[in-house]
Amino acid sequence: MSNSVNNPIKNAMNNLNHYNASVSEREVKFDKKDQKIMPGDVVQRIGNIKEGKIIDPENRIDKLKAIYGEKVLKQMGILECESCQSRTYVDGSNDPSVSFKTPTNISPEASEAAVATHEGEHVANEKAKAQSEDREVVSQSVRTFKAICPECGRMYTSGGVTHTTTQNKPKYNEQKQNFQGQLLDIKV
Repeated sequence: MSNSVNNPIKNAMNNLNHYNASVSEREVKFDKKDQKIMPGDVVQRIGNIKEGKIIDPENRIDKLKAIYGEKVLKQMGILECESCQSRTYVDGSNDPSVSFKTPTNISPEASEAAVATHEGEHVANEKAKAQSEDREVVSQSVRTFKAICPECGRMYTSGGVTHTTTQNKPKYNEQKQNFQGQLLDIKV
């Protein structure tokens, strides 16, 4: 048995390669490349066998679910994923000047950029705080975390952490005073 039979995503993509697919407002149309079909018609495909039967608009999504499965349709964006739609991001830090202080919904595709930008706000704020306290930044790091939606299988950024280490700025005069009398240079 070939791998393409066991892989519904690959089957869906192979089937779509033979057809021009367009998606708009819960309506899916498959038009064969070299065949003229009236707009609004859908040609049903089951496996690799084409039946020239037109599917009613009310049954199109049900037929696609039967052919590809609900998870594949959610990955393709034809069906909405309830988990991704209800996922919200909230900042858990005590920094009042950053984004996500109120729960915010972000799509899986935009989550990486949004979380990275949010963590960048923390980096800038920590750097400004260190300068105002006359400290120097020794190191700063940002980690972002990825997860996979159990419902649709799409990868998204689930959150991030910024770590900043600072130290007091060394003062030249204090260092010079600490070593007076302790070092002796002698020429013979």
